[in-house]
Amino acid sequence: MESLPSQGMFYTPGTQVAIRAATVSEIRHWSTIDENDLLSLDDMLNFIIEKCVRIKVPGKPGTFKDLKEIDRFYLIFAVRDFTFKNGENRLFVTVSDDDGVEQKIEVTKDGLNYFNPDEKLMKHYSSEQQCFDMRLKNGEQIKIYLPTLGTMAFIKSFIKNKQQSNQNFDKTFIKYAPFIFNDWKTLNQNSYDKAVQDSFTWSLQKISLMDKLVELLSSSINPSIRYQTSGGGEGAAPLNFPGGIKSIFLISDIFDELV
Repeated sequence: MESLPSQGMFYTPGTQVAIRAATVSEIRHWSTIDENDLLSLDDMLNFIIEKCVRIKVPGKPGTFKDLKEIDRFYLIFAVRDFTFKNGENRLFVTVSDDDGVEQKIEVTKDGLNYFNPDEKLMKHYSSEQQCFDMRLKNGEQIKIYLPTLGTMAFIKSFIKNKQQSNQNFDKTFIKYAPFIFNDWKTLNQNSYDKAVQDSFTWSLQKISLMDKLVELLSSSINPSIRYQTSGGGEGAAPLNFPGGIKSIFLISDIFDELV
């Protein structure tokens, strides 16, 4: 758990995560990704997670929806590394150092750098509640949770249904919604609507703090790949895929396999 971007801090103590390699059948389904459709891409990432990752939560049944969204990409690469453990599908990015020297860096899960929470957040981290727990001088309490895949799935479905039926919804609350629900299993239309109504009672101080917290969390997420520079130092480059995101599980240099 400590190797995840979340470092396991936002899970129930004792939680375990296991992975297996992706099958040819699952990679075949992966090949149908439409990289221009963000919802389709999101669904496909969740498909691999659902099929290849298991989570065991002490005292209750666990599903892939209990995983924190911040850990999803790391786990995708963990599955990838295990699927191609003999180096059948190596993935590289080209980086340049300050002197203009280019080098190819192999992308693996161990080189990923994804989540660097601000110290202003971490000083309010509660190990007992696995969240950021804060209290304003006016007595209002704010608990900020890292969103799970289950929470994000509900919110994305909610937005999609509203848009398809041309119904209005509170777009301001959508900004905060992923971070205020602790358990996706209790998230439904009634609990969501209640949370929206409760948000109208927030003070100016709470609204201001919520806005700043979401801003800090968003800036804490910066997908990159760490590497050793030619001078022996450590560098970081944006995470990108020259062959498109399909190349995570499809062999991009497939012509090299021809005789």
